[in-house]
Amino acid sequence: MFFVGEVVKPSGTGRTATWEGMFGTVVRMEGTSVFVQWHDCAVEDEMTTEELVSAGTVQRRVHHHARVLGGADDGPIVTTYGEDEKSPH
Repeated sequence: MFFVGEVVKPSGTGRTATWEGMFGTVVRMEGTSVFVQWHDCAVEDEMTTEELVSAGTVQRRVHHHARVLGGADDGPIVTTYGEDEKSPH
């Protein structure tokens, strides 16, 4: 599960096998797709969760949304506004 605003990097699997040193920010999620705006180019890329790993940081200026898949293609969306508040949609 990734959050909008989360900084991610390629996992090294699939087409990301040669993408060393890249970082991007998750800009949206649709179904099982994660859309990433890469930091070193003007490309928004549609990725799978297997192609990405978290870099451990989050852009704090945006609300953070995540889709909890749990084996389903269209799970509930969870929004966090701070460290303690969560609001399922």
